[in-house]
Formats: sequence, C-alpha cells, structure tokens
Amino acid sequence: MSGVGKGVTTASIGKILQEHGYKVTAIKIDPYINYDAGTLRPTEHGEVWVTDDGGEIDQDLGTYERFLNSDIPKRNLQDSH
Repeated sequence: MSGVGKGVTTASIGKILQEHGYKVTAIKIDPYINYDAGTLRPTEHGEVWVTDDGGEIDQDLGTYERFLNSDIPKRNLQDSH
C-alpha cells in the first residue's frame, strides 16, 4: 500500500500546522501514466477516493481530507505528465 507512509505523514504535518493556526490544504501530485484512479490496482495503490466534486485519486487524498477535516476539490489533483 504505497500511500500509507507518505499520506499519513503529510496529513499529520498539515494537522500540526492547523493546530498552530495555519490555514492548510493539500495538493496530490502523482507520476502515474494513467491518471484514472479507477484503473489503478488496489493492491498497489489502496482505495480509490472520490472527491465531492467528482475527482478520483488514490487513498492519500482521502487521508488528507480525514486528517484535515476538510473537503479537497479535484482542482487540487495534479498529474505530473
């Protein structure tokens, strides 16, 4: 499960910053050749997270939303190609 370490670490740092009064959001940048998270293998990338406005990405974004207690829009999903 590729997202467990970096997703939890990133979300935890964001939560610490929130607790100190900073406004925090997250941007998910992926190097995937195929951006459609629905076609990623769940054994490698975990759950497919769907944002309220219809964006699809792997479990890291769900971790960010849960830890930060905020909805992250699909415009915060970036692929690197």
